[in-house]
Amino acid sequence: MPKNSDPRLRRALQASLFGSTLEFYDYIIFGLAAALVFPKVFFPHSSPTAGLLSAFATFAVGFVARPIGAVIAGHFGDRIGRRRVLLITLFAMGVATGGIGLLPTYDQVGLWAPALLVVCRIVQGLSLGGEWSGSVLLAVEQTSGSRRKGLFGSIPQVGDPLGLLLANGAFAIVKATTSDEAFLAWGWRVPFLLGLVIVAVGMWLRLRVTETPEFEERMATVSEPLKRPLVTLLREQPRNFVLSMGCRLGNDVAFYIVTVFAITYVTHENLMDGSVVLIATMAAAGVGVIVTPLMGVVADRIGLRKLAICGLLALGVGVAAYFPLLNAGQPVLAIAAAVFTSGIAAKAFWAPYAGFMSTLFPPEMRFSGMSFSFQLAGIVGGGIAPFVAVSLLEFTGSSWAITVYGLIAIAISLACVAAVRPYVQQSSADSNTHPKDSPNQNAHPIVKK
Repeated sequence: MPKNSDPRLRRALQASLFGSTLEFYDYIIFGLAAALVFPKVFFPHSSPTAGLLSAFATFAVGFVARPIGAVIAGHFGDRIGRRRVLLITLFAMGVATGGIGLLPTYDQVGLWAPALLVVCRIVQGLSLGGEWSGSVLLAVEQTSGSRRKGLFGSIPQVGDPLGLLLANGAFAIVKATTSDEAFLAWGWRVPFLLGLVIVAVGMWLRLRVTETPEFEERMATVSEPLKRPLVTLLREQPRNFVLSMGCRLGNDVAFYIVTVFAITYVTHENLMDGSVVLIATMAAAGVGVIVTPLMGVVADRIGLRKLAICGLLALGVGVAAYFPLLNAGQPVLAIAAAVFTSGIAAKAFWAPYAGFMSTLFPPEMRFSGMSFSFQLAGIVGGGIAPFVAVSLLEFTGSSWAITVYGLIAIAISLACVAAVRPYVQQSSADSNTHPKDSPNQNAHPIVKK
């Protein structure tokens, strides 16, 4: 956390960090449980393959619900404020995550068990839909026009590697300290129930946080909040919205290739034990926790856009070298490749990403724009990346096509980061008239940074 900062700012940054950490913690533990536990606990009478597919189908339900949650959270976040919405989303997330840890099994209640699992996953997806953008805005909107958007925006971004570390650590400890029978009976529930601790601390912090000053200042200059902020944004700034989605594409594809697909690849090619990839992922996450805020400081010195471009270029180098290093079959090289690609290069992009995205839309429609574009990009980018990678490997029989796929995604992101234009608020007397009342719906002046 920044030194010599006022208590309000420290509480806001802490609250944003806990929210984003819980988001990524939830994502990882559900994915691990879907692979290791849910087929046996909630779909015991299906074949192993059918049970696994059913478990991952519940996992996918969350991704479908997220854009819907993004629209809802963004709408109210732009109308009634960020703080109130974040309190609701965090509470709902806690109920759903803790609820999964308390669900009865199929053997206890039959089909009600998987049905309740799906309900909990839908609630998770809806609440998580606006959590990332809300957490980011809680941090970057603390000082209007601040030159520290890079550092402030990087704090919630630490939640990505931190949540990954906590989730994998929780599962690893429980798995190592319980028998297989005990793990299936009750051990798998522990990581979900531990999530309630993060929720409790996050709620305590968010109850002590006030509304963001930048949002309050902007709302004081308009006659009333927008009735349909997302609709207005899509009408007034469709270019920025589409480009903002493209900005995230390369980082998502690279992340899923390195952390998810790599396990399938090394075992399929008999290069090394899959546990090496898990160790590499944990090492990269540990490095990422340290590197992310440092990159936030760098972003404030050289510029958000410049560091994002440098990060994507470095990510391209990492992706190009990743599979040749994996193919060497040496665990040390595999770990080094993951640490550079995911722990350093990706974080050089990820750290300024939050602050940069917040500059693209005006405050009165920023929550809607950031949340909806972020969740849609997650589906288009990371959501299908493992499937595309597996298909390319099956079709070509080689990793080179996957490398090209990753490099094309990064090239698209580079083009989008270079082309997108930050929003600049009007300084004229007309700024007290809401954009929806302006005869020119494209009157917002936009300049390049």
